Amino acid sequence: MSLPPFIENLPPELTLLGILAFTLIYSFSMPITEEIALVLVGILAHARGFPFPLVFLFSYPGIFGSDLVYYGVARKFGFRILSSKFLRRLIKPRRILASEVFFRRRGPRIAFFCRFIVGIRAPVMIAAGFLRMPFRVYVFWDGLSAVFATLIWLTAGYFFGNALQNGISSIMLVISILTPICLVCGTIFINHKIACEEKRLVAQMDPEELDRQLLATDEAKIVG
Repeated sequence: MSLPPFIENLPPELTLLGILAFTLIYSFSMPITEEIALVLVGILAHARGFPFPLVFLFSYPGIFGSDLVYYGVARKFGFRILSSKFLRRLIKPRRILASEVFFRRRGPRIAFFCRFIVGIRAPVMIAAGFLRMPFRVYVFWDGLSAVFATLIWLTAGYFFGNALQNGISSIMLVISILTPICLVCGTIFINHKIACEEKRLVAQMDPEELDRQLLATDEAKIVG
């Protein structure tokens, strides 16, 4: 693969730092998926002759770091946003509790597998922060899934980049079509599961009493 002159002439240290920066910020600023980003990094790293383990060490912190940003911002400001008067009219407190219960029970599996479904990674990371998934649980399962995803897509770009280059525009087209489909289907599926959890909670407790308890719990979380 022939690289632009300015990339070919970059010192190796700056190129590796550029890879770290790219994997950290691409999801906030560029309309490409994690898969495409890592394939491109793999192709570039192979063309520059970097050892694969070294490329992984500079790519993984960016991939995982962006997840931590999503989670941290949502956890910090989530309940302040959800407790606004406007959203209180749209989202009942018991729906929030049902979502929290659902994420406590299924969150680890969701955090792990959502990375491998195009389009729903960022929304699930944000939801995990909003719904206060325990930090250690989130870090373990999301970090583990990031290891596998980074290895898979870096390998694809690094070792099979020449074969993929001619078809990368087609791959991007397919992913751009699949992303909204997976996002809609994933949202419908998770919303259905949360609705079932809400029905179970309402069946166990009077709805008005449940809402009063939840409002008190939310106020404590906002203060905390």
